[in-house]
Amino acid sequence: MTESFGAYPAEQIVAPNESAPFTPAIARPPVLNRPAPLVKGDTIGVVAPSYAPQPGWLLRGAKAMEDAGYKVIMCGEIDRFRRFQQREDERRAENLMGIWVNPDVKAVIAATGGYGAVRILPYLDPDVFRRNPKAFVGYSDITALHLWMMRRAQLRVFHGPTLDDLFPGGSDPTVLSLLTALTTPRPETKIGRGSARAVRPGTAVGRLTGGNLSLVQQTIGTPYEIDTRDAILFLEETRDPMSVVDERLLHLREAGLLRQVRGIVFGQLSLDRSEEDEFEDFLLDLVSGLEVPILMDFPAGHEVPNFTLPLGTEVELVADETTGWLSYREDALAFPEERPKLSLV
Repeated sequence: MTESFGAYPAEQIVAPNESAPFTPAIARPPVLNRPAPLVKGDTIGVVAPSYAPQPGWLLRGAKAMEDAGYKVIMCGEIDRFRRFQQREDERRAENLMGIWVNPDVKAVIAATGGYGAVRILPYLDPDVFRRNPKAFVGYSDITALHLWMMRRAQLRVFHGPTLDDLFPGGSDPTVLSLLTALTTPRPETKIGRGSARAVRPGTAVGRLTGGNLSLVQQTIGTPYEIDTRDAILFLEETRDPMSVVDERLLHLREAGLLRQVRGIVFGQLSLDRSEEDEFEDFLLDLVSGLEVPILMDFPAGHEVPNFTLPLGTEVELVADETTGWLSYREDALAFPEERPKLSLV
């Protein structure tokens, strides 16, 4: 590993073979730490780095986790009225790190999304997360934290439901997908098969990354810019008009962040499509030069079900003639005997 300068983590460099013709050294993405799996009886910490959740929905989600056999503890100020000012940003960062270093907490889930997560990033200490790998779940505004943790703390994370999305009863597919992802190092599930739609057939393998398109775009030019090298890129969005999606994808493309992707998975795109009748043609035209497999309507994002995806983990994307899926190619979680011990230094 090379030394890490500034805000960016060290990256692996492949040195050229001295006996072979000279070729430039190739930078590869750094290895990301695996959190430990949850086991029955573990405690899940709940944080609110974005909006304050609605109490009724929050309690419903907590019951879903408790019914599944886990304890739930809430951040002390989870329902505090949000004032998006520096001192409040610092407070939310302190609350997140406080839950994270709690030795009783084995995984952390965001209470809800909304807005505000990006404001706390300057006040987070990457070492807190790097030295204490734990599964972290959320989506939408939580994408900012996901990409920051992968880039700054070298930690694998999970794109999945927030607590206020969950329903008790044991049959909610969103809950079942979440529990599978957090308890099984390498699930055998073909995620999305039968729901996702193949629009460009093919097969690709790469590290899964992405999330909410607007938050992905906001990382461009930052120390936690999304790393798309040899990646399977997952993107979802909600409520925006097609012109805004157009601008964001164009920005990613012109910034060179689509050049090295190995496949693209478009999740749930709950958009205002009134500006563009031929929505699919419009979208595919933006990525037409990539010649990679592409899936549409993947069941992850702002609709139901919202399946949990292992960001930072190598997956296989398969797009056949009609449908497609993602499957694990490596463990996303450490084996139980490798369960990391809490470090405060």
